[in-house]
Amino acid sequence: MTVEEVVVDDGVMTFSARTATRLAVCPGCGTVSGRVHGGYRRRLADVAVSGHRTVIDLLVRRFICPTQECDRRTFVEQVDGLTERFARRTASLHRTLEKIALALAGRPAARLAAHLSIPTSPNSLLRLLRKLPDEPVGTAPRVLGVDDFAFKKGHVYGTIILDMETGERVDVLPDRTAETLTAWLRAHPGAEIVCRDRASAYAEAVRTACPDATQVADRFHIWKNLCEAVEKCVLAHRACLTEPTEAPGSVAPNAEDSGTDLPVPAGLEGLRAVQRRERHAAVHALFGKGVGISAIAEALGLDRKTVRRYAHAAAPEDLPVGTGKRGNRVQPYLGFLHQRWNEGYTDAVRLCGEIRTLGYRGSERTVRRHLQTLRASGQTAPTVGQELTVRQATRLLTSHPDHLDENGTLQLKDLLARCPELDGVADCVRAFAEMMTERRGQDLADWLEQAKATGFPSLSSLARGLRQDFEAVTGIKRDGYGRAGFDLLRLQILHAD
Repeated sequence: MTVEEVVVDDGVMTFSARTATRLAVCPGCGTVSGRVHGGYRRRLADVAVSGHRTVIDLLVRRFICPTQECDRRTFVEQVDGLTERFARRTASLHRTLEKIALALAGRPAARLAAHLSIPTSPNSLLRLLRKLPDEPVGTAPRVLGVDDFAFKKGHVYGTIILDMETGERVDVLPDRTAETLTAWLRAHPGAEIVCRDRASAYAEAVRTACPDATQVADRFHIWKNLCEAVEKCVLAHRACLTEPTEAPGSVAPNAEDSGTDLPVPAGLEGLRAVQRRERHAAVHALFGKGVGISAIAEALGLDRKTVRRYAHAAAPEDLPVGTGKRGNRVQPYLGFLHQRWNEGYTDAVRLCGEIRTLGYRGSERTVRRHLQTLRASGQTAPTVGQELTVRQATRLLTSHPDHLDENGTLQLKDLLARCPELDGVADCVRAFAEMMTERRGQDLADWLEQAKATGFPSLSSLARGLRQDFEAVTGIKRDGYGRAGFDLLRLQILHAD
């Protein structure tokens, strides 16, 4: 190809060029021809040059095919790596737009392309995606990986299927039901080992379609189940998360203003437990008959999220309980306020201004109400004990000791000293981590008894679930695989780098 002229006009760089070959190969019969029938100019969009939108104005020739039996009487020469039949973009620009569309899909990809001086429409990018080859799947891989991902988290999920030996994506399914996966496995036989999470739908599908396949649970989901059980154990002892104050004889601020835990009478807690059991039974009675979440919520007068929480809990004990705490924006700044109070600074307006510089977003009235309690006591403000959140305490219990810094190690030691009941939970976590890291699935039966012996309902519930999925759990695999986002998303997943 010979470039004859380069013109830049109104932000567009135009390359005027012509082909420099004398011969061309007929794409129909493969015969070389040197007989020129005519020519015409093609305008091809190309990748940007120095921020300018680029167009190649190319003069191409039409040749006559010398073979009488060939269906093509004439044909147009093509430049390898530059032109294709009927294309208005160069091969390089086509590949670039494909990669952008795979990463960002429609509108976001169009905005980025415009910024890169290769403007195109969202619909054009989506058409590029739909033209990507969808290679048919033959037999299933020997070691098959199955996991779910969210189209819309908490609402709509799909299933991704992987070849665990090569890491390649095999297929994407529109939902995560047992029926869909069963149909896929029957249409693509050959799986000998299936690595999956602990979803009952996947387990049922594999048992139905591949009864001879070995099912293996992945470590990520098993560890996630354990962390969720530990979090419920911590919630049951949330009163132990606050460090005791150094001055127990001091008058503490009003609980309502400080945000500290409010004691719940035993009778009231009993009523709440009864209410949880009644609601759980009512939700499951309807859910078991196939009634939808929205219909149950309307029938029982509950929020949809509440109904979903009850429907997904196997037992009332598996439901997360409240923290028993009344939130207060001044709570994170009590240590600073008490320190300044003891230094002699008692003006509410000034103290409110100081904690605003630290990030306080509450009202001055809240600060004044808290200080009134200190002023009425006539005593020194107590030292505010550091409080761990439930999530922070769960992280301390489930983290590897070598991954905790000095402060985290000290916090964990103090937590276990304040709450000996959680010491058994920590022992369970350590034993489970060692068993999973060293692949000692044969020790699972002993661990299930250890978890049951702690007396925590959440750990007992986890032990029951693991016992039902015993064979898959004892064959723990190394890692899980998850993806989150069907038509275009499926192609994006299968063709992504």
